[in-house]
Amino acid sequence: MKIGIATSIAAALFILVATLVLRELVHAGMLDGSVGTRTVMMANGVIVALCGNLIPKTLAAPRASLAAERRMQAALRSAGLAMTLAGALYALLWLAAPEAIAQPVSLGALGLAFLYTVYRILRCKWGRADVAA
Repeated sequence: MKIGIATSIAAALFILVATLVLRELVHAGMLDGSVGTRTVMMANGVIVALCGNLIPKTLAAPRASLAAERRMQAALRSAGLAMTLAGALYALLWLAAPEAIAQPVSLGALGLAFLYTVYRILRCKWGRADVAA
């Protein structure tokens, strides 16, 4: 499954418009400042989770060997799972946790998922990835 450039641009515009609307509602006094921030941060987490869900569905050119293809599929599945879980945790933290806890823990979750993804890419490239992941 491949997402086109038009879909990506539409999603980015939606995020920008939603952010501007929330900011104007906060300035008008209709929303508390933390509600706008929490809403945008939860939306960011949902987007990360959705993108993580799409990672294993990305089709690419076939690899040189069957073993390389297996390593790539295993890396994509585990990286997608890590990013999906990190995005869901990010959104849930901004929904329920106090802001002092939500900010560092959610960023830590995303950082760990990113580092794990890089690790899986490097293992796949070096040919040592396990295919059972």
